[in-house]
This record gives sequence, structure tokens and C-alpha cells, in this order.
Amino acid sequence: MEATIDKEQLSRSLKQLAVNEPDFVKTLLREITEELKRAKRQRLEQIVNEDFAEYEDVFRALA
Repeated sequence: MEATIDKEQLSRSLKQLAVNEPDFVKTLLREITEELKRAKRQRLEQIVNEDFAEYEDVFRALA
């Protein structure tokens, strides 16, 4: 079962959490930021690997 949460309600709850538990929120934001960076890096690596695979023959000919 999936619960639907109103964005406004969620926003109020998060703001209240930030006031009551600032260290927890700070840590959570750091973790989210790091996860986003990791995901972005993985996507970039995937694109580069796909390009190298696609143009491998060209790169070998140029080498």
C-alpha cells in the first residue's frame, strides 16, 4: 500500500523537522547530495563507456 502525501503537508513537516532536529537534517542533506553526485558520476561514466564502445574502431584507427 502506498500513501499519498500532500506536498504542502510534507513541506511543513520537513520545516518542522529542520527546526527540531537540525543536525539530523544537515546529515540527511549531505547524504542526499553525495548520492546525487554519485548518480551523476555513474551516468557520465556510462555515457563515456557507450561512446568508447560505439567508436572503438575509429579510436583504434587513430592510435
